[in-house]
Amino acid sequence: MSLVNAAVSEPELAFTLCDAALLERLSGLSMPLTARDCMAALGWRETVLPEKLADRALDRIHFGNEFCERLLPHRPQLERVVDWSVEQGLGVTLLTPMLADRGIDLLPRLLERLPEQSEVVVNDWGVLRLLREQFTRLCPVAGRQMGKMIKDPRLPSAEWASAIPPGMQSSLYPKLMRRFGIESAETDIRPFAEPADLQPNGLRLSVHLPYGYTLKGRICKPGSLSLDKQQKFMPGHSCQKECLVYFSRMQRTGCQSPHELPSFLRGNTIFYRHGEEQQRVLAEALQQGWVNRLVLAGDWNENRCAD
Repeated sequence: MSLVNAAVSEPELAFTLCDAALLERLSGLSMPLTARDCMAALGWRETVLPEKLADRALDRIHFGNEFCERLLPHRPQLERVVDWSVEQGLGVTLLTPMLADRGIDLLPRLLERLPEQSEVVVNDWGVLRLLREQFTRLCPVAGRQMGKMIKDPRLPSAEWASAIPPGMQSSLYPKLMRRFGIESAETDIRPFAEPADLQPNGLRLSVHLPYGYTLKGRICKPGSLSLDKQQKFMPGHSCQKECLVYFSRMQRTGCQSPHELPSFLRGNTIFYRHGEEQQRVLAEALQQGWVNRLVLAGDWNENRCAD
């Protein structure tokens, strides 16, 4: 499934990478890197961009994970990605999830390794405070979890979705972000989206595709695969990062709405795949020049399976 082939403005292109071990697959590609080549190298069965954008060179690598503290990269992994990205002339963005105290304590060793003016996607007020107090040379970006909205892929009608419109369209949202030095925000395209969801509201906008996240928690289904029955589906167990190679498709056996979007579980997070409505909304936003950056899911997606 690909976006409508329309005459679009040209936003920046970013590619997400969670598993640093897969960098070798990108390193073996001819330069400059294109979205099409990167997606093929990481096992995608299709390209989710119009031809015009699919063959354009990437501008940036987003490294890390937005949803799980256990996927916070180790410093050698980050150094490897940073050195490679700088060598290729690519910008670097570090993705960070919500973090408990242990994660906050580990984060400075990563932040100090980032080049000047690198971006850090924040989904946690504690991380934002750390950046503003100790790492002012870095650029915070409001992550997807900072902009609340209803994103249940099972919604039967637009009336349900309208109950909580995207929080980032509130007049107070950009004012609050600017108080913390934030000039950019990332977002999903919700079920029953409207083009107005992606209108500029005083912040540069990055849009994720072809997936949105609907919810996250502390329980990790793939992380419970090797555990005894009594220990399954509980927080606090050891982690072998099974989510990097396994995912679960989700399908209801009962009555489904014709508007229901395909969904899957990766780690502790449920995602939905864009349908025609999300593609149409994004195509219109691109035509209007509202989107500053497209963020393509890299290795943490439904196509990524154990080799």
